[in-house]
Amino acid sequence: MILELYVAHVEGRALAVSQLCALSGGSMTTALRHIEDLEALGYIVRNPDPVDRRRANVAMLPRLHSAVEQWLDLQITAYRLQISKTTPN
Repeated sequence: MILELYVAHVEGRALAVSQLCALSGGSMTTALRHIEDLEALGYIVRNPDPVDRRRANVAMLPRLHSAVEQWLDLQITAYRLQISKTTPN
């Protein structure tokens, strides 16, 4: 779910709560609980959809965006180190 939020943020597109729940691969109840937890921790925010007020969009806040960027940087560094160890000189 966090990576889906990150991609939507980077692409500048809205992500509906229902879409995020479906993309989670889990049950709707579990996904909603995770969304509520992320919101309570100050990582995401839910806003009414400006076109369809029955829907709510969810967006990543800067705090989570920064954490994901740091995690991705670490993953890239670890991958490069692994490749450099297995690549003959």
